[in-house]
Amino acid sequence: MGLTWEKLQFSLDTAREVTRSASDSDFLSLYPTISKDLKLLADESIPRVDNRLAFLKFKQSEGVGGISLGEVVAEGKWELSRQFGRKRSGPGEFDVAWDIAARKPDEIAVPDYWNNRVVICSIDGNQKSTIPMQGCPLGIAATRSDNRLVVVEEGASHVKVFNSDNTLAYEFPTVPPSEVGQTAVDLRSVAVKNDGTIAVGDVARMVLTVHSPTDGELLHTIPVKIKPYFLAFDSNDRAIISNYESQTVDIADGNGTTKRTIKPTINGKLVKYCFGVCTDGSGIYVALQNGDNTGHIHHYDPQGGFLQCIAQGLHWPRGITFTSGGQLAVADWTSVKMYHQV
Repeated sequence: MGLTWEKLQFSLDTAREVTRSASDSDFLSLYPTISKDLKLLADESIPRVDNRLAFLKFKQSEGVGGISLGEVVAEGKWELSRQFGRKRSGPGEFDVAWDIAARKPDEIAVPDYWNNRVVICSIDGNQKSTIPMQGCPLGIAATRSDNRLVVVEEGASHVKVFNSDNTLAYEFPTVPPSEVGQTAVDLRSVAVKNDGTIAVGDVARMVLTVHSPTDGELLHTIPVKIKPYFLAFDSNDRAIISNYESQTVDIADGNGTTKRTIKPTINGKLVKYCFGVCTDGSGIYVALQNGDNTGHIHHYDPQGGFLQCIAQGLHWPRGITFTSGGQLAVADWTSVKMYHQV
């Protein structure tokens, strides 16, 4: 197969060179040969890459007689380690768990949409407290330095920031003071950048607004190419933006310029919905689905190349995040699911 492909690639390169620089007589003399090879090329199938091989590693063994042959083992497998919650409004229950954030040392915070509250749980699933909200909470993020929670509510013009004891620290608008109440906004997502500043996704204006973590002062506004329904930042401060309406996830630089676009698929077909995103040192994670109980979590490399599906069969997965211990936490409509790598 390798030799055949080398020959066909040579023919393709030759054809390009001939059409670019050859004289009419040269082109006519080479046409039969090139035409035949290009027809063969069109009939060939591109070899499929087994993405599972990306998760093979070499494990060293003690060896015998000073010789260590070692062994090849698979890594990167994820398993469901814990699940908690059900649909209702009582303790430990959710009526649409929309997003999720990890707060140190061992807490997770979940916007409970229809119950108009944020639920604070231990990573073991025990409810510790709640934060009542005036509206339906959507996006949530945790600050790194002071362990605060940043929350956006549906239809609200201000973002709320809560202290580690759940009291309101302050709230801030995402437009200049002179435009508050005049400029229409639709705030859906929030994330904390590497420098600690707070980024808010506005789907009405298709922008990210960046704010001071001390008082919410508007620092700058970044236009983006897709509606930021879910938002995360990687270690290089690139914005990972998910828009369920366009079935895509964009990787954008600090100016909002799209550098890569991820188009997730299930069984070779574009998914209907892309939801929560998060990152770690190995790449990008995306929650996606086609309908009830078809949810997947996919793992992509930093350039947006597919690596593997790490979970499937979820109900309606929304926000996803990593805990400080490396577990992947998923807000799955009426429950929270925790995955760990084995």
